[in-house]
Amino acid sequence: MSSKRRAQLSIINYKRTYPLREEYEGIKGRADQVLDKHLLDPDLIKFNDVEKSVTYYSEKLIPLANTNRPLVMLLFSNPHPHSIHQGMFLSPNTNRRENPFWSVMDAAGWLPISKGDRTPEKLVDICLMAEYQGPFELIFYCYYAFPTDFPEDISKIFGKEYFKQFIEPEAKDEFRKTVVDTGVEAIVTFNKGIFNLVAKEQIECYVERLMEGKLIQNQVKGINQTIPIFLTFPTGWHYHVEYKQFRKASLETIRSAIIPLVKGRKND
Repeated sequence: MSSKRRAQLSIINYKRTYPLREEYEGIKGRADQVLDKHLLDPDLIKFNDVEKSVTYYSEKLIPLANTNRPLVMLLFSNPHPHSIHQGMFLSPNTNRRENPFWSVMDAAGWLPISKGDRTPEKLVDICLMAEYQGPFELIFYCYYAFPTDFPEDISKIFGKEYFKQFIEPEAKDEFRKTVVDTGVEAIVTFNKGIFNLVAKEQIECYVERLMEGKLIQNQVKGINQTIPIFLTFPTGWHYHVEYKQFRKASLETIRSAIIPLVKGRKND
């Protein structure tokens, strides 16, 4: 990725460094196995043998505009390297095929953006300035900052001890701070593991409940505010011939549940 392109996306992509110290060699060795080709791009992830650290790029999108619509956070597990490369959440795959997230969010009335405008470059501008119709302003946020193909790869790379001692506390603190500082009024997550980390009550089986049209809702823990959190299908869930319809229906149900909650809060 060119430095010019990186500079253009500095509002979305940000740099972070983890000091690894005595655990450096082990973490770097596991990263070589797990991250593979992603390590070929030093703009994505770079290990420093002298400082015994790793520096990487992550992503976070908080709207710059204020449209006076309720602010809702879309909470994901962690960035995918391919999206970092392209500069926007949920970018097309290696075959240039659009991520179904965008068409489903469009159909469900959350992000009605025409297909011609759903390129990574245009989506950055549209979502930053909240230049879309729909009932909410949307924050795109990853609970964990480190980019991998799969969220479980993070603990594989860093090991359980480093993950528990450094990465997990940092993720928890930054998530809660972002929710409070931005004034988020509701959260929608696409990952059961993340839901169970941030919600007051945990769940187990949920896909069947979502397919039955049920609403999975709880409250965010550790914050002195009442923030509802909802769980929907994972962005990669496609294990049914009508998966788009199920995902659309779930998002419509969540949208209908959020609207009266935020309206009631404004009237209080």
